[in-house]
Amino acid sequence: MARLSAPKRKEPGEYHHGDLRRALLEAALTMVVESGPESFSVREAARRVGVDHRAAYRHFADKATVLAELAQEGYERIARTWNTVLAELPEEQVHARLLALGRTYIEFAYREPGRYRVMTGPRLNEEGRFPALEVPIDVGMNLLRSELRAGMARGLLHEADVSECAITLWSAMHGLASSIVMRRIRVRKDQLATFAERTFGCTVRGLEK
Repeated sequence: MARLSAPKRKEPGEYHHGDLRRALLEAALTMVVESGPESFSVREAARRVGVDHRAAYRHFADKATVLAELAQEGYERIARTWNTVLAELPEEQVHARLLALGRTYIEFAYREPGRYRVMTGPRLNEEGRFPALEVPIDVGMNLLRSELRAGMARGLLHEADVSECAITLWSAMHGLASSIVMRRIRVRKDQLATFAERTFGCTVRGLEK
């Protein structure tokens, strides 16, 4: 009979769950939801996952690196959602398409308030450490600009500076979303979509002829 070898002994701090990077991100997000981005630390994320902090630092250089990745994922999700909703609406329905962008942005913030707070807190790429974070943000802004240009070309929106109009729309979305996340505005989940379209629609109508 073949001799069975003893199971390999786990070293202290060895990670057993498979994807340590993802587990650390999820632990970080949980802490952000609980206490805000300021309370998060890589060491505490490692403790919650069950690894030595040195294992965590092999994946993330510091706290800012973790937060930047959480933010980047959020902006990527928004961009994907925007592409999906726009694909379902005729190009000539400029009003409906802009409302859909605002609604889905606000719904995202409602679903993921912790991640949204990271995304819209102090600028994580202030020193140029995380250029990849800017990519999905630029994608989102370019989608807004594209919709505005199309509406102006069809004569449905006032001729104006496209970039300034895009900033106006994004600011309106952000203001509503942040007020809801911070519970300055209280909205029931089943009323969120209607509320988002009605309130964001005030800004959209200001651009229409």
